Order: sequence, then C-alpha cells, then structure tokens
Amino acid sequence: MAVVSSDGMVSDGCALKAVFFDFDSTLSMPQFIKRAGDYAVADRVELCMGLEDDEVFANFGGAARVGRIRETLERLRSHDVTLFIISLGVSRVIRHHLDVVGLGEFFASQLLFGQDSPRLARAGHKKAVLIQQLLQEHSMEPEDALFVDDSRTHIQLCRRLGACDVFQVEGNGLTPKELDALDA
Repeated sequence: MAVVSSDGMVSDGCALKAVFFDFDSTLSMPQFIKRAGDYAVADRVELCMGLEDDEVFANFGGAARVGRIRETLERLRSHDVTLFIISLGVSRVIRHHLDVVGLGEFFASQLLFGQDSPRLARAGHKKAVLIQQLLQEHSMEPEDALFVDDSRTHIQLCRRLGACDVFQVEGNGLTPKELDALDA
C-alpha cells in the first residue's frame, strides 16, 4: 500500500497499479493571462484553446518542469502503472495542453475524464466515486492506486470513501519535492 507520510514522502509497500492525477494546479500551474484578464484553467475553453504554445508551456511551469513531470510519468509507466486524469477542467482543453507540451502520450484518451465526461457527470463530479468505479472495472484494489490532487475537498472524500491512497499537492502544481516523493 502506498503511504504518504506527514512530510509528503510516498513509500510503497506494494507496487502501484494506477495513479489518478488532477490537472489544474496539479499537473499544470495555471497562469494569469493579462490580455484575457483571467487564469488559464482548463474550464476556460476559449482562453485555453487560444493560448500560444509558449503560454501553454508557461502554464505548466516552463519546459524544465515539463521535463521533470515527464521523468516521473516515464518512471511510473516503466513500472506498468496505468495513468489517469480526472479533472473538473474540459477534456479537450486538457488533451490539447498535454499534447502541446509533449505529455499527451502518457494519458490514453479513454483514461482522461474532464467535467464534460459522461462518466464523471454520472459520478456527480465526485472524483473519488469515479475512482472507485474505475478501479473495479480494471480489477484493482484501493491499495493499488494513488490519487494526486490539490483540492482538499476531493482528497477528503477519497479518504472518507476509502477509494484509494491520496497525495495532496500543497501549492499551485506539483513541486520538485512532491515529484521526488512520487518517484520514491
């Protein structure tokens, strides 16, 4: 079972089979776009689909951070971990941004669930409920999975339901220390 200690370190008692990532403020680091007067979060379709490639990279914290995320995702994939995204952002925005920065290959389209996903809607937009359903469908147990999100509300529900282990992102996007913890 993956255990997250008080200092944010993850230790594996057994191998993870699935990681469920949030998008905004977890994988991405939404930036304020002056010309739009708004933050580039994935539910702002028109704004996010109109960003230049350099703005999309900035929305991930820059090329170096994208590279560091890539390392973590490659390590997880090399251990046969299935990677999901469950987000309240819009699916096509998330897919577009992942593809622009070169991370799209890690997330199969059928494993990316945005607010517009019928599956997430049927789960009442409760990520933990969808996680439970997906684990059952993929013949996985709660201890086989980790949910990574910045939202206390979603983390608390996941804990309360016992959906899977959790890792809460403390700021605006996974930090190098938090990525190191996921690599442990």
